[in-house]
Amino acid sequence: RWMQDNIQGSPVIMEGLGRWEYMWGNRISIYTGLPTVVGWRWHEMQQRAMLPETMVDQRISDVRECYGTTDARRAFDILTRYDVRYIYVGEYEQAYYDPAGLAKFDDMAAEGLLQVVYDACGVRIYKVVS
Repeated sequence: RWMQDNIQGSPVIMEGLGRWEYMWGNRISIYTGLPTVVGWRWHEMQQRAMLPETMVDQRISDVRECYGTTDARRAFDILTRYDVRYIYVGEYEQAYYDPAGLAKFDDMAAEGLLQVVYDACGVRIYKVVS
């Protein structure tokens, strides 16, 4: 609910992807209406049938890498590529991604690349500072 009350416009969000489609991946974009880097693979393929299949797969790979890598610069490059404004880290992301990869977001906040805008109930939301 915080995102709907506090985020203006339609900024792109980064949220984790699980191993299976039609589970809880993309729950934030579904419930807020905010755009995300990539939705459910099959839906994305249907909606972008005229584009190369590799485009959707690249986005999926980039989301997984952004959450999983410990390299803050690499993660920031991915965020910049897709014009991401907010990163969501909740229970789902904590269950699917390496804690060391998630910890880099706090490091990025300490460096001034991100700002923690929400931290409650096991959820942390970062805003990309640019």
